[in-house]
Amino acid sequence: MSSITRSSKKSAGAFDIRNVIGALIGIYGIVLLIAYAVLDPGVNPDTGAAKEPMYNLYTGIVLVVVAVVFFAWAKIRPTVVEEVDQD
Repeated sequence: MSSITRSSKKSAGAFDIRNVIGALIGIYGIVLLIAYAVLDPGVNPDTGAAKEPMYNLYTGIVLVVVAVVFFAWAKIRPTVVEEVDQD
């Protein structure tokens, strides 16, 4: 009896950790962009300081750009997973 081992290579696809991280960072960025659009730029009643909605805008844009970089990285250089078939 001889056992023949075959291996095939496949991409990790949606289970690549870069796609998961990119999705989470992208969601956080979108939430901050929505918060920028909705936040009232008035005075914070607790501290008396003015609210700064621009921080949400800057951080949201940076997070969305980083998420796009993660997705592009995963698309350009996919993680290759070897599957071993034993007959």
